[in-house]
Amino acid sequence: MTENRVEVLCPGMIRRDGPTVLEAHSTATLVSRGQRRMLVDTSSPMYRERLLQALAAKSIGPEDIEVVVLTHMHHDHTGNVGLFPNAVIYVHELESPGSGIMRINKDMELWDGVSMMHTPGHTRGSMSVLVRAERRYAMAGDAIPTQDNVRKWVPPGMHYDKKAAMDSLSRLVSMADTIVPGHGPAFETNEQRTVI
Repeated sequence: MTENRVEVLCPGMIRRDGPTVLEAHSTATLVSRGQRRMLVDTSSPMYRERLLQALAAKSIGPEDIEVVVLTHMHHDHTGNVGLFPNAVIYVHELESPGSGIMRINKDMELWDGVSMMHTPGHTRGSMSVLVRAERRYAMAGDAIPTQDNVRKWVPPGMHYDKKAAMDSLSRLVSMADTIVPGHGPAFETNEQRTVI
């Protein structure tokens, strides 16, 4: 039986000077099941070659991606969406996506063991992708931008609603064994939180 697979193609990063973001590139993650292939976020234009090379290393071309889920519409997550001519692109309707994008307004299963969940807080329409594979994964986008958000138990630095952001963070940590954050490598949820 074919199972779902999760592979981080490009771990994202974020560089700050205090509260000011100086540079940000989102994580781009491949979710696959047999010949089905989906990307969660496409990172920024500066990561375009890195993303294409990571796909090519798996013998996957941009035309082979059937679904792209954008966790939200910030440019550091959507910068390469135009590379995927055959993909259905999903975005929550609260993100006010443009034409040619599938607007969703509720949690939704994409295929067996792969679903999208509304995780507001960073933005009103932030979505995360949950995957049942050999373990439970959550591609959190900026609902959990970095591992430090979980270690220190703090909301994203940019958020419209602190309570909604913390509710989303808490739900994701409770539902996943592995978190793929919006800006960094994957990490395990069983790590201890830091008391600060």
